[in-house]
Amino acid sequence: MKRKGYLFEQIRSMDNLLQAFHNASNGKRKRDEVKRFEADLDANLRQLQAELTTRTYTTSSYEVFIKYEPKRREIYKLPFRDRVVQWAIMQVLEPVWTPQFTSNTHACIRGRGIHSLLRQLRTDLRRDPDGTRYCLKIDVRKFYPSIDHGILKQVIRRKLKDPDVLWLLDGIIDSASGVPIGNYISQYFANLYLSELDHLLKEDVGVRYYYRYADDIVLLSDSKEYLSGVLVYINHYLNDSRLLTLKSNFQIYPVESRGIDFVGYVTYHTHCLARKRNKQGLCRELAALRKKGLPDEEIRLRVASRMGFMKHCDSNHLLKILGMKKFSDIKPKQGKLTGGKYHIDTILNREIHITAFDVSQSKYDGEMLTLQYEIYEQMEDEQGKVIDDEGNPVMAWIKHITFTGSKALIRQLDGVELTEPVAAKIIKQPIGTDGKRCFYSIVDPDQ
Repeated sequence: MKRKGYLFEQIRSMDNLLQAFHNASNGKRKRDEVKRFEADLDANLRQLQAELTTRTYTTSSYEVFIKYEPKRREIYKLPFRDRVVQWAIMQVLEPVWTPQFTSNTHACIRGRGIHSLLRQLRTDLRRDPDGTRYCLKIDVRKFYPSIDHGILKQVIRRKLKDPDVLWLLDGIIDSASGVPIGNYISQYFANLYLSELDHLLKEDVGVRYYYRYADDIVLLSDSKEYLSGVLVYINHYLNDSRLLTLKSNFQIYPVESRGIDFVGYVTYHTHCLARKRNKQGLCRELAALRKKGLPDEEIRLRVASRMGFMKHCDSNHLLKILGMKKFSDIKPKQGKLTGGKYHIDTILNREIHITAFDVSQSKYDGEMLTLQYEIYEQMEDEQGKVIDDEGNPVMAWIKHITFTGSKALIRQLDGVELTEPVAAKIIKQPIGTDGKRCFYSIVDPDQ
């Protein structure tokens, strides 16, 4: 493996430190510590640059607090100036470290995350149900606090040789026991610590279905015996090469018996559900907001992140939980119409969110219905279909309009008033017994 040198000058450059300030302060500009740093920005950045150049920089003392999410965790927080330094480091080292990671690890890597892992897991389960019949699920006991400093430094030195960079990283590593949860750079330290295991399992052991998110690991196979053998291999490697211990709650079981409870979802071969705890959290938040008497539109904005999380799984009762009305519940109105055009037959039998409609006189014959709605599909930009770094489609609710002269739909919408988006589905219903004639109809999405 070729080692990288001459990186320290990039880290300590004023342009890099300035960009690090902007990244570290993103979304935090109203905080007092950020305001104080920004009030004399040039002097503060030059002070950091001088300390790095003379090797007098030391990581500040941590503020430690407890957070339950839901299990107890000690979170370490550094002063803002130290967070700027860590951003300056990562802006240079992230492109060096990221190529070391296999495609099977997803935590805290640009372009990856929970949902890239979930997409890959669901794809593999769907494509090869026989080869993914059994699941091995493991995680490491007290992973971050148990990371050994000496081993971590050796891992880092396999790729980096710049003595100034190694001095800087060593100081951050030795600033707390283990690897402190809360540091921006800690996420990469953790990934590096187990990256060799990823390569060994894929390249030497030949594990086909392997997924890692930090220290949470899932392996799939058609054989329980094979997974038992891999478990022994992983346990031996962690004990001997990384001084880590597996939790005793490891499991090998048929996927169909209870699904794979991983990264917030419970995934089966045919469908995926949100973890019960996440659904309960959404329900409790909704109940609290409704108790305050907030309007539905504001409630939807406040739970948007939870709603986005739920959209990646098959939660059949999601609309009921969120309080979104169905077509049969709506009251009458019309609205302004915009969006890309779709023929009505391209959206048949798909869930749509109707936002507005308009009935006007057609210049050809009779009345024309213009229907505006959102539909869940792959995003597009000037270059075409949008995909993420792994080649997976990026999905979202996209606004469209459809024009139709369907008299049945026009009659169905007569007097209807839209006060908010509603979930619906357009279907074709046959007329008579020969099946040659039909008409369009709007129904609830679960019909």
